[in-house]
Amino acid sequence: MYQVLIVIHALITIALIVIILVQRSSSDGMGLSGSASGSFMSGRAAATFVTRATAILAGIFILLSLGIGILTAHNHDHASGSIMDKLTSKPAPQAVPQAPVSQPAKPAAPSVPRPE
Repeated sequence: MYQVLIVIHALITIALIVIILVQRSSSDGMGLSGSASGSFMSGRAAATFVTRATAILAGIFILLSLGIGILTAHNHDHASGSIMDKLTSKPAPQAVPQAPVSQPAKPAAPSVPRPE
């Protein structure tokens, strides 16, 4: 089931890319319909068809993406945790034992009183 959804998702993605590239831009770059009078569809009909096809493919793409995400989350093994849990659950490195630091000797009190 999962592999079938992935294949359909890939096909929809390719179709969406193609239909977006075929759309007529404001500069008439890669327009679907040419200016030939004997074309299959008029410019307006082609634009309506391409716009509608783009919207439908985008909707299917979004629904498939959500479906695959839900299916993946449902089949995910919760006992293994997430990737972030695996990264943060590593044991902390052991601290290197250091020799105890001895306190420096306190200076002795002056034996000679200071004159004031």
